[in-house]
Amino acid sequence: MSQRISKIIRRATVAWMAAALAAGTALPSQAETLKFLLPWGATSEGNMVVAQCLMNIIEETTAGEIKLQKFDNSVVPPFEQFEPVASGVFDLHYTNPAYHSGNTVIGQLMDTVTPNMEKRHESGLWDMVDEAYQTRNLKVLALGASTGFQFFLRNQIGEAGSLEGLKIRSNPAYDGTIRKLGGAPIQLPITEVYTSLQKGLIDGTAFPAHGVASSKMWEVADYMARPMFGQGTTLVAMNLDKWNGLSLEIQAKMLEAGTRFENECYGAVAEVATRDEDMMKENGMEITEFGTEAASNINQYYNEGIWERAEKNGGDEAKEIISFIKDNGLVYAGRED
Repeated sequence: MSQRISKIIRRATVAWMAAALAAGTALPSQAETLKFLLPWGATSEGNMVVAQCLMNIIEETTAGEIKLQKFDNSVVPPFEQFEPVASGVFDLHYTNPAYHSGNTVIGQLMDTVTPNMEKRHESGLWDMVDEAYQTRNLKVLALGASTGFQFFLRNQIGEAGSLEGLKIRSNPAYDGTIRKLGGAPIQLPITEVYTSLQKGLIDGTAFPAHGVASSKMWEVADYMARPMFGQGTTLVAMNLDKWNGLSLEIQAKMLEAGTRFENECYGAVAEVATRDEDMMKENGMEITEFGTEAASNINQYYNEGIWERAEKNGGDEAKEIISFIKDNGLVYAGRED
């Protein structure tokens, strides 16, 4: 284990103990209170709504036998949360798999899969992903589908009907889509996007469909490009040692909670996305449309970008799952509801 990860784990452990003591409670015992880590804070409203949905479902499904003590990105940075959960400093993790793609790309492959939960489970794909995570000491409880992504632009889409010649703020998940649309992906921290748009250093940014209202993008970008593209993944995983220490009864209830979360989480975050879009329009942001070719292929562009990166970084394990997705007709082509 690297010295940096060791420091993060020590810091997280101290923060957890301090929080428990400050609350005037005894430190939790196994199979009663789980230390729940997520990579977002209060400013990420959509994700916090989903996190609360998960917490409610677990407590209801287990009839209060399991409670969650929440820790956010103020304790462990978003892209460094995989190891503290896998090593057992935290018990339960809700995240987008893109945040730990440096540890494994397998979870993010679910972005390219149909959101139909029955197909995900009955095909055997869900079990394949779970097995991959168990080799990393994590037990998957849920692999839900979330909302997709969009582009905010300073100007309307031009005659080319694409992002041709534009500099677009990106992250590795969006890079392939931006390039296939003719744009140049620019890596910037999210904290620099607003000022970069304001100064004209970039022409636009990719952004999730939900949780955008707090960014006030309408102040620095005039257009929302449509259609949106792709989908996110809501991964819930548990430290495998902690999981193995639970009774069979509690394990069954936690899996039931995971299935329920998969079927309910999209509705919770989609409601936030709809409200956010309405707010953007109310503040003057307008819709600009991609051309026919780009609009028809944008989901495939996103899928291919994820696959290319996964094949490069995930080796034979990723290639096997990608082939399974394609061969079994599980490729994401848009929402089915």
